Amino acid sequence: MITQNRWQHILGVARKAKTLAQQFKPENTQYAEDMFLLGLLHDFGYEFMAENQGHAAVGGAILKRNQYKYWDEVAQHGTAAENMTDELFLLNCADMTTGPAGEDFTMQERLEEIGCRHGKESAAYIKTAEEIRILQQDPRYILLF
Repeated sequence: MITQNRWQHILGVARKAKTLAQQFKPENTQYAEDMFLLGLLHDFGYEFMAENQGHAAVGGAILKRNQYKYWDEVAQHGTAAENMTDELFLLNCADMTTGPAGEDFTMQERLEEIGCRHGKESAAYIKTAEEIRILQQDPRYILLF
């Protein structure tokens, strides 16, 4: 189920994704609109989950069934890899710089917040630290931050 805080996070990610898209492709307003929509859809899988695990895959599967062009980015968000599409890169950056209630965070602040919620030895913290490391080493990162 999507909580009120989660809605705030979703809206914050959508707005951040739009802003990053405007920086990334300043002359392409449609791209910014598309990235805003991607941000709005990135966590909707929580609505169908009893637990937090698997929300990305569930959301991606629903979007694939509905032929949404960025379904795979939704399914893969929260996972950084060296071969990310531009859209997944922007979404992951937006997600990692938006707090749980939609507030602007640095990536380090986001990591610390996850550490406070889950513990610094948790799988969530370790996975997030690795994701941030990969995002910050990506050549596209310097264009945005």
